[in-house]
Amino acid sequence: MQIGEFSKVMSRSTTKSASIGSPLIGALLAIFLAAVIAPQYGHAQHVMGPLGSQSDVVLESSPANDEILPAAPADLMLRFSGYVRLMKLTLKAPGNEPIDIGFRYKAEASRVFFWNLPQLPAADYYVVEWAVLDPSNLIARGSFGFSFGPNARPASELIPVEEVLAPVIVPDFRLIDQ
Repeated sequence: MQIGEFSKVMSRSTTKSASIGSPLIGALLAIFLAAVIAPQYGHAQHVMGPLGSQSDVVLESSPANDEILPAAPADLMLRFSGYVRLMKLTLKAPGNEPIDIGFRYKAEASRVFFWNLPQLPAADYYVVEWAVLDPSNLIARGSFGFSFGPNARPASELIPVEEVLAPVIVPDFRLIDQ
């Protein structure tokens, strides 16, 4: 029903009788509002934003993303744009094989974190994954890759691209038959 038609129905119902018109107007108005507003609320309950970082914290790292080094790095340096608490720091070789770097959570906030690395065996690339909490307790997370050696190529050329899945929207059956 379009707004013009709704106005015509409303004007006809009010001219018939005052005793019938008031309930009819209320019922039509309730139906109209339910038809316009309910789908928006039902949809909003099930749409999620992109998963990942919620914070606007920016990272500068050494090695830098996609950097090719002449030899294996001895340490990592993570420099953030604000004070954060480092919640996760992992190093992975190709095939998601984790390398034990001895990371343990510490509650102290900082802008710069240095992490000594063990002797890294030759590999095509390595990936560092990190997650932090910013001062507002929002999560920021990300990853970067690096490689080293005489024949090394940028990590982004070697890391398999993951399939991006479309979000799944599940109907809320509580809204049916209401």
